[in-house]
Amino acid sequence: MKRLLVIASLLCTAAAPISFDLLLPLRNRAQLDPFVAAVSDPASPTYHHFLTPAGFGLRFGPDPATIARVTAVLRARGFAVIPQTRSLHVTGTQAQIEQIFATTLLSEPTDEGGTRHVALAPLTLPAELADSGAITFTFSPHRAHPHSRIITGAMDPANRQSATGLYWWDDLKQAYAYPSLQTRITINNTPQKLDGTGTTLAVLMSSDVLNSDIAAIFAHENWAALTGTPPPTLAARIAVNGGATIASPTFAEASLDVQQALTGAPGAAVVLYEIPDLSDGSIIAGTTAIVEQNAVDLVSASFGACELEYTSFYAGGRNDVGVLAAEHELFLQGNAQGITFIASSGDEGGRACPSPAYTYNGAPGSFITSVSVPAADPNVTAVGGTNLVTTHTPGSLASAYAGENAWSDPEIPYDIYGLGENVSGGVWGAGGGYSAVYGRPLYQRLVPTGSLTRRAVPDVGMQVGGCPLGLARLQDGVCNGMNMAINGHGNAQRSAVAVALHGALYGLIGTSVAAPEFAGATALLIQQQGRMGNLNPYLYTLAARQAAGHGRYFHTGIPGYNGVVNTLLNPVFSLSVGLGTPLVSAYTGVPTNVPLTTSPQTPGNP
Repeated sequence: MKRLLVIASLLCTAAAPISFDLLLPLRNRAQLDPFVAAVSDPASPTYHHFLTPAGFGLRFGPDPATIARVTAVLRARGFAVIPQTRSLHVTGTQAQIEQIFATTLLSEPTDEGGTRHVALAPLTLPAELADSGAITFTFSPHRAHPHSRIITGAMDPANRQSATGLYWWDDLKQAYAYPSLQTRITINNTPQKLDGTGTTLAVLMSSDVLNSDIAAIFAHENWAALTGTPPPTLAARIAVNGGATIASPTFAEASLDVQQALTGAPGAAVVLYEIPDLSDGSIIAGTTAIVEQNAVDLVSASFGACELEYTSFYAGGRNDVGVLAAEHELFLQGNAQGITFIASSGDEGGRACPSPAYTYNGAPGSFITSVSVPAADPNVTAVGGTNLVTTHTPGSLASAYAGENAWSDPEIPYDIYGLGENVSGGVWGAGGGYSAVYGRPLYQRLVPTGSLTRRAVPDVGMQVGGCPLGLARLQDGVCNGMNMAINGHGNAQRSAVAVALHGALYGLIGTSVAAPEFAGATALLIQQQGRMGNLNPYLYTLAARQAAGHGRYFHTGIPGYNGVVNTLLNPVFSLSVGLGTPLVSAYTGVPTNVPLTTSPQTPGNP
């Protein structure tokens, strides 16, 4: 996410309507956090007693009289208004918006080819609206960025070349001990495959995808021949505020997200929520739509922003944590309704933020210790991860688990936000560390996370990959952490996954690989147990059981370095992979007698 003191923008001149979400304060706010904690806690008597959006509105939303009054005021000023549970979706002209907020809007071209509108001065509502506590973040200058990177050109990785891939989804399924696709379970007296059937998984991103790419990724592994069924497809596209197209620069990201989710849970309905860009306003609009529609069980978000850029540490004392507070309340509402939010933890290791001198003045800077949002939010499951290592026999597709590492790749200085100057000291690796905004949640008291006061990130990990070509500092042409003792003693095991883009095959890396992969695995859990809400209490309960010798749910003891610290803090927790990487059958509660996946391109692992 980037914000500039000087924005190279022009005054808005377009006559096209502009939409924004006007948020109203919740009632009974002090009761909301305990309610969400209780319905998400396996030890609570109200576990999984979730609310509908209407039920949430009655208990925690603004009172109907306030919604009606604010709606009437806006309509009287010429705005179109759609009332929602705790917010209003408002559409008006530039002149109407500038007048009601007493500001000037600047238009800024987006990387996605559209235009977003940024307020030149802080927003001020008229008294008739200000007393309602209404607020919007649509015109905030912050922007997020995706957490993936293409590392290979067009290729046909038909042969898995080494113990570190290039991996296909079925390699990952064998390595992470998924249940066999031939497994049958009975839910509500109905026998069905254990493949995510009956669950709905949302991908939130600022791009569309190609149906032909989805078909290509399944065709490569002979899905139709092995299963006797057509390959899974995207269930729906939902355009928020106009949506997006495949011309977006996040096309590769969206394609990765959708393909990882669908291949992980081929029986689930995967829905792509398309937002116009990765600005705060669009992210809040997309999340609001998901929560208000209440049609999905879990959400995968593979983007993030520097948490510190919202605090007074940046911007000369200006504090924008209100944006994070608004997003947090949306996550709480979603959790109260049973929706699980999953986010990638970032790809900058323990240094998610460029220094203020660069971010606000465009001067040369350095990366500093920090974490990414929304992953740092305690009501979001933050997914970091590793370089996966599997067994490798030339001529065999078997990908049994052999180990993982979370070593980082030091990077050359580069211009991360395109401001004309470079930022030094960067690393490639799963994001992790301690939040400057959020305190330690109750569930993190179940295991030692290295802090008694702050939210630790991430919560869990899966395959991420490494060696970002063009950025990584190489030693003799090899990514090996510069052969430092703290960074793997020259370990060069780096991995990637295969993704179809415009009909060609590429290798991609990033926590954007891990987040939708973990979301797909979680769809198998939801298929069996129903909506989970905030997943983290369940995860930390499993980790505590494992630490006490009662079952094994995660691969632990994974070594790593994030450019700041040795991330393997103790036998239970890592600042690269959180509680570890899942043994999916055990994590999702599958009975121990259920067969696991074996080699790829077999009926149990097509």
